[in-house]
Amino acid sequence: MPGITAGQNLIPNGSFETYQNCPQQDNLLKEAVPWYNPNRATPDFYHQCFQTGQMFVPPHTGQGVGRLFFDQGWAEYFAVRLTRPLKENECYYFEMYIATDTPNKYLTGTIGAYFSTQPVTAPTSTEMFNAKPQVLDNLPSVSRLQWQRISGIMTARGGEEYVTIGSFYKSPPFLGFYYLLVDDISLRSVNLELGKDTTLCGHKSTRLLDATTPGGIDYRWNDSSINPTLLVTKPGKYSVTVVTACKTLSDSITIDYSLDFELGADTTLCNGQSLTLNVPRNAASTYRWQDGSPQNTYTVSQGGQYSIRVTQATCVVTDSIQVKYIRPPQLDLGPDEELCGAEQFTIKPTIAEGVFTWMDQFADVERTVGHSGIFRASVQNACATVTDSIMVSYGACDCVLYAPNSFTPNGDGLNDVFLAFGCGDITITSLAIFNRWGEVVFQTSASPFRWDGYYHGQLCENGVYSWSIKYQLKQRGKVTLDQKEGPLSLIR
Repeated sequence: MPGITAGQNLIPNGSFETYQNCPQQDNLLKEAVPWYNPNRATPDFYHQCFQTGQMFVPPHTGQGVGRLFFDQGWAEYFAVRLTRPLKENECYYFEMYIATDTPNKYLTGTIGAYFSTQPVTAPTSTEMFNAKPQVLDNLPSVSRLQWQRISGIMTARGGEEYVTIGSFYKSPPFLGFYYLLVDDISLRSVNLELGKDTTLCGHKSTRLLDATTPGGIDYRWNDSSINPTLLVTKPGKYSVTVVTACKTLSDSITIDYSLDFELGADTTLCNGQSLTLNVPRNAASTYRWQDGSPQNTYTVSQGGQYSIRVTQATCVVTDSIQVKYIRPPQLDLGPDEELCGAEQFTIKPTIAEGVFTWMDQFADVERTVGHSGIFRASVQNACATVTDSIMVSYGACDCVLYAPNSFTPNGDGLNDVFLAFGCGDITITSLAIFNRWGEVVFQTSASPFRWDGYYHGQLCENGVYSWSIKYQLKQRGKVTLDQKEGPLSLIR
């Protein structure tokens, strides 16, 4: 990008570090070249090359500071010629730091920077300049013996070549004089440049992109991060948008890797397996494996650490991988089972060399089943995962619903309730009990599907009743709705 870069300070010796002769008394601003005094007042320059009590706080940075004094009819200024004239309609960010030992006398809204095409001078006067600074103190208050920043954005008219630092608009009241230390004065063009597209060596190489922009308020990278800097750890195109008070800036950069490869993460293989390691082939590169092999591929058949060194011009990239071998996992759920009636079956898996898991998240290893289905499980270790399944079905005989033809609700704990049951593939959906005249004395559509012999709170009389049960039969993926009735003797 032609012109002034964002990092270039257009104010020479803005931190008062350079001097002609070490200042050993007051009124020696002239030693801080190229700063000069624009009027008849006597601004000061101090440097730690000579210790003086006039520097009431250490410099903000470095070793030098400037000092101004303000009183009735006495206004001191620093002035300097910029390193180059400002460009028309170009945005610039100004910044300086101030400190005082008498904050109660400091006049807020008065200290600033005035930029002009010609020097502002008054060789015979100590009065305040009649000028309108482009950047002015916006501090609500100042603290004692603490450096505080004055900053702002300005748009140049074009041709401004001088800056005057001091107090404008207000003079201290009678006996309101005060001193002000000034340090780190800077003026920078509000520009953004990430740099030219570049190529790094390999995947371990990084690049810190710095989008810090003078006066930057908001930063937004293409990955949504909002810091002024971004650490690049992989190839790609990176872009950033920066919002300032005067304009919004954008820039992008493409980062390539000349030797972009990885052998992969450390791995574990099953005994008998092999692994082929490879890196991209390039005629300009040379390869060297841990045993001196010069090819770009390597076949692993036993445990150990394997590494490669790839050289291309001045770029050298190395990578390594640890390979372990273990026995594969084993699993056997047994042969398929056919059950009869309400019979149940306990599956007892045979497991070795791994962690066992049922596919349906059943918690225990052994499980007892009483319904048809396919039950799947796996055993896993670092080298592999094996699976097995077992089918349980009620194919050995018909899956039927069983119900007693009598019960004795006398409270002796034996046969006290009427309860139907069937094989695991049957799901009862409703139960109804009728007396000999066909009247409903009990019915339910919710589990448990049983009758205790009571009707309206009273135990029913001995006699013959009948039951009706509706149910679902689910086998081999099909659901059949059915109903069954039968007699029931209630014996008290």
